[in-house]
Parts: sequence; structure tokens; C-alpha cells
Amino acid sequence: MPLTAAYADAVEVVATPASASGEITEIAIKDMAYGPANVKVKRGTIVRWKNDDEVAHNVQLRGGPAKGWDKAQGPMLNKDESYALKFNEAGSYKYICTPHSIAMKGEVIVE
Repeated sequence: MPLTAAYADAVEVVATPASASGEITEIAIKDMAYGPANVKVKRGTIVRWKNDDEVAHNVQLRGGPAKGWDKAQGPMLNKDESYALKFNEAGSYKYICTPHSIAMKGEVIVE
């Protein structure tokens, strides 16, 4: 369990992404792509993904301080649904859409 606590310190799942407050960076999911796919944020920033596609998508962290985190794979998002993570630790967090990993990739760089 200590490893889970370490991951939770690096990244936190935001329970209510649509009403999250604070410093927020928005990423749209549209046309089978993240836009923008790569963002640079400060520690403590919330990154919120919103699905604007008719097809369901998700966000799965694949590298960086959260690699191996048991909550690294977010839920499938239907159209108009959101998912948000708060990034507390500096590093490079690569991510994919699990079912569309060949086309849909991105990265959050936390300074």
C-alpha cells in the first residue's frame, strides 16, 4: 500500500471534473485526437479532458511519476463527459486512449 500513497501524492483523480476549481488546463477530445495533445503546466494544476466525440475515449497514464499507479487508467468517457487529474509532482506524464492507442497519444509536462 505505501506505493499507492506515493502515486496518490503525485497525481490525484478529481472527483467532480465538471465543477473542478483552481488552475485548470483544458484538453478537448475530438476527431480521434487530444487537443492540444501536449501541455506544460505548473505543479498543482488540474488537467481536464472533455470528450467531444461521438465515440467513447479515455485517458491512461503510461509513464512518468504515475507509471504503475493503480488508478492510471481513467473511465471511458461518452460524449460531453469529462475526466480530470491534479498533477502534484514534476515530471513527464505520457498518456494514451486505451482503445485507440495507435492514434491517440499525449503528454502532460509538469514543472
